[in-house]
Amino acid sequence: MLLEQVHVSLDLAEACLDTLRSLPAGPVNQRLPKVLKVPEGERYTATENPLGLNGYYLVSRGEKTPWRLKLRSASFGNVQVLSELLPGCLVADMVAVLGSMFFVVGDVDK
Repeated sequence: MLLEQVHVSLDLAEACLDTLRSLPAGPVNQRLPKVLKVPEGERYTATENPLGLNGYYLVSRGEKTPWRLKLRSASFGNVQVLSELLPGCLVADMVAVLGSMFFVVGDVDK
């Protein structure tokens, strides 16, 4: 499985190099405005990370800053199972239960 992922990564790297070779000569950097206006409306998207999926919900009124931005990290979802696992556990068992889970405390405190 891991070896297959290495081969896929190498294929992606080769595809990137082929794309870079096909670009016309010239500057690559682009100057961006200091402030980007977020288009009006709402949008939800998810990105993959090593712990699962992060979900982002953005609501904008077309101003410089979004009206609402909510983030649901993968760790937050992973910790939700604790309410089912911990009742009835001994305190000594909590170390093993928490150690077997895959979460980052910094992601959960939002």
